[in-house]
Amino acid sequence: MKLKSRYFLILKDGKVAGICPFVEQSMNVFRGLNGIPRSDYNNIVLQESFDPDDVNEVLSLFSKRYSYLFFDTYDPALVEGIEYDNIQNEAGSNMLLDLNHNPPEAIWKDILSKDDRYKVTRFEKGGFTVREVSDGDAIEDFYRYYTENLNHINGYVLPRAYFQRIIDIFSPDEVRVAVLTNNGVFAGGNLALLDPLTKTAYFILLALNRNLPNKYSPTHYLSWEGINWAYENGYERISFGRERPDNPRVRGKQRFGAEPVPVHSRVVLLSKAASRLYRLKKAVQGSGQADEPSRGRVS
Repeated sequence: MKLKSRYFLILKDGKVAGICPFVEQSMNVFRGLNGIPRSDYNNIVLQESFDPDDVNEVLSLFSKRYSYLFFDTYDPALVEGIEYDNIQNEAGSNMLLDLNHNPPEAIWKDILSKDDRYKVTRFEKGGFTVREVSDGDAIEDFYRYYTENLNHINGYVLPRAYFQRIIDIFSPDEVRVAVLTNNGVFAGGNLALLDPLTKTAYFILLALNRNLPNKYSPTHYLSWEGINWAYENGYERISFGRERPDNPRVRGKQRFGAEPVPVHSRVVLLSKAASRLYRLKKAVQGSGQADEPSRGRVS
């Protein structure tokens, strides 16, 4: 099904104050806006100077056309200020590494365990090297092992066309594909989106050869190599992606100093009809107080 993408600019005094990436969808008789699916980075982006007291004025503009919208933000003040009825959505956090606080030297000395350091040096001693690629057989190998890795963990596999579009559209300053190999043996790869302006590198796609001997752990080496590359190239933050609190991958990312930054996620009910229907549905289901939306003004 083709997605109806909608991108909105929030303007104040003729200047851009925020960007809202959404897809339009329908739920029963209601039309609303949801986050971009399969994306860890679909939050509403606002200028640091944005006044949280203005959030309801912005939502009122959406209420003229939509009955609900999904609202993700890192700023709890924005959520606390919402006067519309809103329902807590799926919990999650962005696993973020602050390289100013934890540079590679500190990670190696104070954070990585002896076993983790061994898993890194094992590749160097085994003759494996990392190189950046943009086309050819290496890209095909990357996508093949990316697919096998996602299938192994029952994840959602992005189509080959999507992967190729990333390579084609973004410049070398905005995307990095690094592969770990040794004499034609593909061990793994990491695709990162780069934002030089905010000095943030986003590690979004991981390819793994799961048929390597057990002594090899490509995830460890790729994470370590990517951290060092980002630090040496002036990046201050690395995002390892959004995870649920109960996901075991959280612990793996914390091994390298990443910390969970909570994403405050809500479904905002913009119309009286949507809010009343939700309350009626919960009443029929016999839900408790915990399931009720936060009370507020309904436009």
